[in-house]
Amino acid sequence: MDFDESFHSAPVRYALDEVDSDEELEDKIEPNTIQVMVSLPDTSLTLIFGLSGPGSIYIDSLKGLTSIGTVENKQETVASILQIPNQPIVFVSFTKQIEANESVQYVRSIFEQCSQGLSKVIILDSFTTESDLIPPTLRVLQSSASPLVQTLTLYEIPHMVTGLSAAIINYCEIHSIPCYNLLTLQEYVYGKLLVTDTTLEAYNHGLHQLGHDHLNFDSELLQKALESRHSGRIDDSHHRLYV
Repeated sequence: MDFDESFHSAPVRYALDEVDSDEELEDKIEPNTIQVMVSLPDTSLTLIFGLSGPGSIYIDSLKGLTSIGTVENKQETVASILQIPNQPIVFVSFTKQIEANESVQYVRSIFEQCSQGLSKVIILDSFTTESDLIPPTLRVLQSSASPLVQTLTLYEIPHMVTGLSAAIINYCEIHSIPCYNLLTLQEYVYGKLLVTDTTLEAYNHGLHQLGHDHLNFDSELLQKALESRHSGRIDDSHHRLYV
């Protein structure tokens, strides 16, 4: 064995990593009130999750997306399902934060719709500022079934992912699905979520390294995405975007 060879992501501990099977997952969740209203194309897909915050804003800032469904809980829409026509990529953009104790059920409900198979799963996630942070500010945490991407910096121990992103990664580990969790630097100013061009450009870089060169956020759509959130605003410089 070549001990100089880079390994996949270090074993960053997941909040759910003591769960070993679908049956154990099912035992730990409440009765299902989640509905995934979508009809997916009969082909192997790349599934991209945009978590509430920078991830969902990025997806809402992409050109050419059409709505193909929703994720609902007790008749409330919590995520939009979108697709670029004629491309085998489906986006799930979460408009609300998901409670940790509901994450497993959301993940199971969404993945059950992907019976045709998944070639890859990507999560658009974020992490907070750290004292030892050095550029680049994008980090990646990947499942053991994922080919290593040498150009992306790993998100390593002692860091930990929780909630929805942890549930997605665990599902992919159980089912041997290649999964990449792209974490961009998340900043706050006076308690407000701060999204900058740099925040979203990190996603561009990560997605391009994963073979999706055609994905780039659009500045005008970015402004509209922020304005659609009732507390969102853009300051005069148009470089500091608050949600």
